Amino acid sequence: MLEKGEILSHDEKRQVVEALQAIRKKVSWKSGKDQVHRAKRQRMGHLLPTASISDYEQVLFDIVGDDNNVVYLYQFGKDHYYGVRGFSEAREWLIIFGAGGVMETAFPPEDMDEYLA
Repeated sequence: MLEKGEILSHDEKRQVVEALQAIRKKVSWKSGKDQVHRAKRQRMGHLLPTASISDYEQVLFDIVGDDNNVVYLYQFGKDHYYGVRGFSEAREWLIIFGAGGVMETAFPPEDMDEYLA
């Protein structure tokens, strides 16, 4: 398991790059989860009630596509998940995805630092 501040191996770095490249090309959702996630973000006021999947995905693309945003690695067992934190329209979001750029979730935590801790 990786500890905070631990340097990644060459293979782990490659996996991060591959996952980022994948999600930057296309947001991949688990079957049926795109609508579920969008509807939840609308209910919580994170997205406008009129926001489409394309609108939601544009928020994701803007954040994961910005090389200035911080990328986090979370290891759960043998699986790696990646988080990118960044701003969209003055709101800080956390985008979490796995291998191949498959989405887990994306939302603006009320307190990003507390959430990440």
